[in-house]
Amino acid sequence: MITQTTRFLDQIRENYMVGVLASRDDYLPRLGDDDEPVTYSEQMDEILFFIKPLSQEPKEMKQVQERTGMSDFYVGFGSKSLSLPIEYKHTTDINRKIKLIRDKLEGKLLLFKPVLTYQERNNRFHKNIDDIIVEEDWIEGVEYLAVPRVNMVPLEFEEKLIAEDPITFEQYNHAMPAPSYILCGDYIYGNIKENQWRIDSSKNHHDRVIISPFTVKRISVTQEEIQKNSGSERPNLVFLDEKFMFTTIADRFDIDGVFIGNWERQANTSTKEIKKEVGDPVPEEEKRPAAQKLDEQAFIRDLENIAKVKKLVYSSEDLINFHTSLKSSALTILSGQSGIGKTKLATTYAEALGLSQEKKTMLIMPISPAYTEPGDILGYLNPTTGLYMPAETGLVDFLIHAQEHDNQIHMLIMDEMNLSQIEHYFSPFISLLELEERERYLHLYSKDSVCHNNQKYKHSIQLKNNLVIVGTMNTDETTKDISDRLLDRANVVVLEKRSFKEIKQELEHFTDSMQKSSGLEDAYGEVYATWKSQRGCWDAFQDSDLEFFDQLDAYISKVDSQKGFSIRNIIRMGDYLNNLPYDFEKEETIINRERAIDLFIKQRVITKIRGPIEIYENLIGTVDGEGEPNGQLYELFSSEEASRISSFEKTKRDLKRKARELSINGYAT
Repeated sequence: MITQTTRFLDQIRENYMVGVLASRDDYLPRLGDDDEPVTYSEQMDEILFFIKPLSQEPKEMKQVQERTGMSDFYVGFGSKSLSLPIEYKHTTDINRKIKLIRDKLEGKLLLFKPVLTYQERNNRFHKNIDDIIVEEDWIEGVEYLAVPRVNMVPLEFEEKLIAEDPITFEQYNHAMPAPSYILCGDYIYGNIKENQWRIDSSKNHHDRVIISPFTVKRISVTQEEIQKNSGSERPNLVFLDEKFMFTTIADRFDIDGVFIGNWERQANTSTKEIKKEVGDPVPEEEKRPAAQKLDEQAFIRDLENIAKVKKLVYSSEDLINFHTSLKSSALTILSGQSGIGKTKLATTYAEALGLSQEKKTMLIMPISPAYTEPGDILGYLNPTTGLYMPAETGLVDFLIHAQEHDNQIHMLIMDEMNLSQIEHYFSPFISLLELEERERYLHLYSKDSVCHNNQKYKHSIQLKNNLVIVGTMNTDETTKDISDRLLDRANVVVLEKRSFKEIKQELEHFTDSMQKSSGLEDAYGEVYATWKSQRGCWDAFQDSDLEFFDQLDAYISKVDSQKGFSIRNIIRMGDYLNNLPYDFEKEETIINRERAIDLFIKQRVITKIRGPIEIYENLIGTVDGEGEPNGQLYELFSSEEASRISSFEKTKRDLKRKARELSINGYAT
């Protein structure tokens, strides 16, 4: 313990803290002759005073305090800690000396350097002070947050953050806790998690690096605000009112915070012009900054780990398919065998994004068979009382929260959504989700109606791009069929059942060390939008691809024009392919394009092909045993033209299942 601590003694002394003279009501260490905050110690022949800390303390100081039970208070010495009137040196009256110190310190904010003193003879530590400076009057109850200031222009600072270069904090070194805010120019930078910091000791003990810097945000701040809320300032450190930082500033980060990199640099003779916006498409020939490359991959790893901690084992393909579907479609439906973990996957995904019902960023809405109209899940305007009465589902309040906090992803999970007819209770959403965000308004009641609580429940809610909707469904006699209209607007992800042996083996190999996540769950929900591709959907295809899909549409449309490969579906396929997570080390998408096309066709096109043998025998075909179907679609997906695009393994497997159902039951589902 001694060796580890003494290595940091000099580092600790280089930092600053603020505090206030302790009061008589505080539980003070018994070092003097009485329990006063300024006291005489006959044993040391010294006047002592006790300082209560009001800002962050060095990490090592706190660790020693926890191990040894050392006092919370810092001890100063009248003879060497303070600059006092000359009278102090010449008087021998102890009471007079105590009064001089008390008069100087009482009610004042005190800036000082912390000192950790170790006494080898009795193996004891003490918290002392050095270089004390008396500031203005202290406002009772106010505590402070030490915020480092970097002296460079914001553009240069952001470039260093993005490149993961070390940042030097002159008066806030490695001995201090990782800073949660940074001042630079007219900006405060925040949204920084403690475990995003990496200490860089290659040059000195003042350098730190932020990993995954694209979670960092900035807001503007005026010098007047800084001065008004600061208790003390040094050239590279400002002590700001903690309440101001954790309420006013934190709220502004939620509402107005801009992710770093979202700036425009003017062209000049030495630097080429750059315009970078959150979510801008990145040309294939360009490399993204290293930090941005890691974010989505880290999230997928965290998602898989969090699932396994819950004893849930999904295939990597299912997880990535689900993730990509959510990014590229406003509504994703999870289907599969009862008990396979559909709802658990949805809630685990939300947890990995840092969402929760407590934060109002996730809503689990169990669907009742009694739901027959939108009012059952939304509520209604009572014409008698003139009050809007939200439904017990909590959906309206959730949507309002999502509208007001559009920098944060919100996930609605409709559990067992087909227990009732989806097209009835969910009808307003089905059309709205296909519109652009600026047109996506859910109307609760007529704007001309009298509503006395319209300050809280306005006549409409905007469904913004931060809203993600997931539905889970079972396929049994208690559920309703999903219409083609809905299937045309949703990705249906069918989870594959893993073998019991595979599940057991994966959980056995899931060691304690693997259970540690990156710790960025709270940040993922805020950068989620930056993972969405802005590339045009048609850019995902070659002409030969489109010719094949035209042929597919022609086959299906001959049987039923409403079930063909619609323009909406080709657009959604382009979005799906563009949003496949990218592995920058391997320089390829995590699921290859051929496999992704197969998945999309199966879950967006083949799901709609269902019906009696009289209609679908030629299209789907029939099959006995393990043979191949004799239908047109199976032949098309087995053709040479198809093989240039994908093996269509999953699609053909699903067609075999449907052909078998036609043979046995005369009806394909």
